[in-house]
Amino acid sequence: MKSLQALLNRRSYCRKKLTYPAPDDQALKSLFDLVMTTPDHGNLKPWRFLVVKEKNMSKLAQATLEMYRQQSADGKVTEKARRSAKEIAESPMMIIAISNVRPEHKVSLWDQRLCGGAAVQNIMNGLHLMGYGAFWYTFLAGNALKPVLGMKPEDQVLGAIAVGTPIERFKRPLKRKAPDDYCFEWQGLGEVAIPLFSDKNELNSLKRRD
Repeated sequence: MKSLQALLNRRSYCRKKLTYPAPDDQALKSLFDLVMTTPDHGNLKPWRFLVVKEKNMSKLAQATLEMYRQQSADGKVTEKARRSAKEIAESPMMIIAISNVRPEHKVSLWDQRLCGGAAVQNIMNGLHLMGYGAFWYTFLAGNALKPVLGMKPEDQVLGAIAVGTPIERFKRPLKRKAPDDYCFEWQGLGEVAIPLFSDKNELNSLKRRD
């Protein structure tokens, strides 16, 4: 139960709430050992992870700006795009999760990509348990960036995870919605599912954190 409580306290931290240090190589090894426990239909490991460390964050930021420029109708970069690139450049570390699917395999592409998403969640949980903070971005998913990241045309960026240490003043718990309205118990074919948790008052009295 102590481990479960630790995960109930997980929350995301945007770039402005993260600082140094980022995980070292030993911590990263432990993190990816955890990722290898992800449920994986066919044991395909349909993912690849690129770790971008501090010294290369500015290079990634420049590549991202170029992606935005190529996607722009007039070849200009918006202020929003510049802010995104600045956030990348200032991040202590970024872990880019890439789908590495096998279209010819009997395991469906849907299953393979869901597996990749589950791996990203394991990264988020693992970083939290190790005392780090993270934020799961998706803005690096543009096709123009695929060659820069060594991706195949059918690959997708599952997540660009900004990683660092949470700034102390932001480490306050946040409230989370109760599961009552989202969980139901099946009653049989043609029957209406009923709420799984009937005593909402008791559940709402529990403190939940994000």
